[in-house]
Amino acid sequence: MSRGGMRYGAGRPSYKLKAEHLLRVEIGRWHRGGYLRAGQSFTWSWHRGDEPTGSIGVLVHGTDSLALQYMVGSDDQRRDGSQTIRLAHTACNYGKSRPWFVCPVCQRRAGVLYMRAGRFACRHCQRVSYASQSGDVLDRMWRKQSKLEARLGEYWRRPKGMRHYTYDRLIDQLEACEQRREDAFCEFTARFLAVTGAL
Repeated sequence: MSRGGMRYGAGRPSYKLKAEHLLRVEIGRWHRGGYLRAGQSFTWSWHRGDEPTGSIGVLVHGTDSLALQYMVGSDDQRRDGSQTIRLAHTACNYGKSRPWFVCPVCQRRAGVLYMRAGRFACRHCQRVSYASQSGDVLDRMWRKQSKLEARLGEYWRRPKGMRHYTYDRLIDQLEACEQRREDAFCEFTARFLAVTGAL
């Protein structure tokens, strides 16, 4: 498998479409919002900033299926791309259940379906990856550090109410991120110099 050229530590190639760039439907959001009552219909829209990027109609047949109603194609060649999606349920604690989409291609349970080539299906069937899967070690360490820093105050100060043990653990993880990033950069530099013959 490709290592992504000169990017150090890039474990997967970046040619797959990214999940962050596709329209998607999430059954968890619909369940929490109370949209999945039998016989209910609603419109679901997507926006990028303030600009609408698409919408579909949804008709809930019952507890076992729903219909995604939409058109595909260019303005002069529109066609109906609607799909019926089966639903599955798994038992939760206290007698409740969690709904899932059943992917219309592979029949596996999925919490999210992505739109690609005029149809909704799971991430695996649509050959979709997350942006983070195409990043190298430096990218991953920067993302991890950003998440850790979001839990702290400015200049890594301990937020009011945070336990000292938790704060110390976060600081250790941040320092480990910085060390890993420095090690990765040094290794990348050494490999680059070796390839270019500068060493």
